[in-house]
Amino acid sequence: MQPDPNTNSTEPLISVGFVVAAATAILDVVVLFGVNLSDAQTAGVLAVVNVLAPFAVALWGRRKVYAPATVSRLLAAARR
Repeated sequence: MQPDPNTNSTEPLISVGFVVAAATAILDVVVLFGVNLSDAQTAGVLAVVNVLAPFAVALWGRRKVYAPATVSRLLAAARR
């Protein structure tokens, strides 16, 4: 089964990046101001969140964009 091209957005990674960045910022603020943790726990939570955020963008964003080879294959199939 071939994926359907996403025609609703010209820059799908901007929205993905924004959502993940906003979620990361909110978690950072909650940890820094709202949760009673030791300095080591705070650093650990923030480190994990900040390391996982790029992976979240990559995994989520990959579902919204296509490789050039995939686009070529979809266009060739559409021409048939």
